[in-house]
Amino acid sequence: MSKIKMLLDVVESMRSLADSVEVLAQGIADGQNRPKTETKPNPDKPAVTHEMLRELAVKLSRGGQKDDVKTLLESYGVKNITAVAEPDLEGFYADLLSLEGDENAPTY
Repeated sequence: MSKIKMLLDVVESMRSLADSVEVLAQGIADGQNRPKTETKPNPDKPAVTHEMLRELAVKLSRGGQKDDVKTLLESYGVKNITAVAEPDLEGFYADLLSLEGDENAPTY
């Protein structure tokens, strides 16, 4: 891999990290501004979150499937997990799970 390609990969990873930190900061800020009440699950919101996608994508990437995750992101027309549209969250998660299943598939 060329040094330029490695540098571009680092930049992409840093952008993804910055997106994650921003989501975390917004979550903390929202939590501090809201009164503490018991919340019920909202059926209108998807059961899958960007955080769930990120955790599974990181697991797959560290397991050697980084290129597969990148290809999946490209197929959804996005550059990172936080850019996946809410209506696509469940489908993207299912696709990630299928990649996880491929990892355990027997090879002949």
